[in-house]
Amino acid sequence: MEMVGEARLEAAREVVWEALNDPAVLQASIPGCESLECTAENEFTATVVSKVGPIKARFAGKVSLSNIAPPRSYTLTGEGSGGAAGFARADIEVSLDALEPSVTLLRYGVKANVGGKLAQLGSRMIDAAARKSADDFFELFRKQVDGRTSNSTSAPAAQPAAMHAFMQELSASQADVATLEAPVSAPAVTAAPAAPTAKASTPEPVSTVNASERAAVSRDIPAQPTQEATPVSEGTAAEAQSAVMDVLTSEKIKVWISDQVAVVTLNRPGSRNAMTYGMWLAMPSIMAALDRNPEVRSVILTGAGADFCAGADIAEFENVRADVAQATRYEVAVDACCDAIANISKPTVAVLRGYCLGGGAHLAMSCDFRYAGQDAMMGIPAARLSIIYGVKGTRKLLSLVGLSEAKKILYGGQRFDAAHALQIGFVDQVAGLGSIVSERSLWERLMGARQQVAKSDPMAEARAFATSLAGNAPLSMAGAKYLLNGMAMGTGALDLHKSEALIAAAAASDDYREGRAAFGEKRSPKFQGR
Repeated sequence: MEMVGEARLEAAREVVWEALNDPAVLQASIPGCESLECTAENEFTATVVSKVGPIKARFAGKVSLSNIAPPRSYTLTGEGSGGAAGFARADIEVSLDALEPSVTLLRYGVKANVGGKLAQLGSRMIDAAARKSADDFFELFRKQVDGRTSNSTSAPAAQPAAMHAFMQELSASQADVATLEAPVSAPAVTAAPAAPTAKASTPEPVSTVNASERAAVSRDIPAQPTQEATPVSEGTAAEAQSAVMDVLTSEKIKVWISDQVAVVTLNRPGSRNAMTYGMWLAMPSIMAALDRNPEVRSVILTGAGADFCAGADIAEFENVRADVAQATRYEVAVDACCDAIANISKPTVAVLRGYCLGGGAHLAMSCDFRYAGQDAMMGIPAARLSIIYGVKGTRKLLSLVGLSEAKKILYGGQRFDAAHALQIGFVDQVAGLGSIVSERSLWERLMGARQQVAKSDPMAEARAFATSLAGNAPLSMAGAKYLLNGMAMGTGALDLHKSEALIAAAAASDDYREGRAAFGEKRSPKFQGR
């Protein structure tokens, strides 16, 4: 018998891991468990009363833990004998994915064998009983974990060393906001020359969401900034610096690092994570710090609560876009934000739930990949506001969906759902889309097993994908990203000299020698990004 499943637990991964290694918690969670005692390190004896169909027996045996990788995974092996009823053995692979600081996804896979009278009951009855036992275990285990979480004064921080390094890098990058008239360039890859200064482009007007907000949009389309932009005044720079610090201290954008994956969360759920001027300004500093942080191998961009991002915060436009000069600085900040996301040398994944509109769509398109929930709703309502979507955003849209679909989206200004977004190439994956929900068998209904429903958690799938990328060579991915993005952006976007320098740097790197050695030794490589 083989069985797989998962359970979402509202607790930090460290809390769940401790519970999985606590004999008292396991005994309270295993249905029919009369005793579970530790006899040696990672070994236990157990007595469990189990009933499968007409057969009820007391099984005595042992439980052992192996392949332990705290706090991520282990293998639990249990074997016992029920006398005349028969015997059973199960190998259970358990893994914990930290979706959020206080949310853990527990995945499990079971391979089991039974003998004696139990085997005579048939696989369908045994499978149904096993599914019912799994359902009961996770319900009881969830209650145990909830009790620990409520008694804990604070959740443990994930990888404090990584977060400390990130905050140091972020502090060092605050000078990036001093020059607001030029988009922030991507940080140079190790041993490669610095990226060329980005050319000025047509500023991207920020779109809006609802009818009440549309009235607040200025009729004046900002003028295109010139290559020789006038430097901002000391007062304006100080205001920008203050706006960035407000975003960081009030956590309008939150950053969490775990398993070499950084999760950047737009954190204004009450406003559908609409972007303030300060948030546009702060993102380049955050991306620059993450790019320099060796503990980060990939980045996820998402929104708090039910939405990704509904666009710009129109409510503040009267203060930050009151005239043409302010509007120009605002659009430069938007472009600099999206450039910083697009140009970071590490893979980026946008996790889209709920609204992803206007400027939010530009944020999503700036990422390398987009994983959506089935409830995601995309749109660029520029045509309903008599504004023109920016050059960079339009170019990204064209690269993703092609000319005909891009025209439909921009001409029509209508929203489209996740299924359509997947069909036209706007998103790469929709969580749970197309999953078949199987009806419970007769035996499962008789046993009381719950019906298995299709899972729809884009963050779980995005984290699994981002974590898989984290094991690959950073220099290879950075070089491929630069080449692909430059080629996709059209003539002049790719610097051939920098491309050759990136290729040469990778060929001369320690990681290249490590990759060759690992291949010859038939082991997994351990890349350091240098």
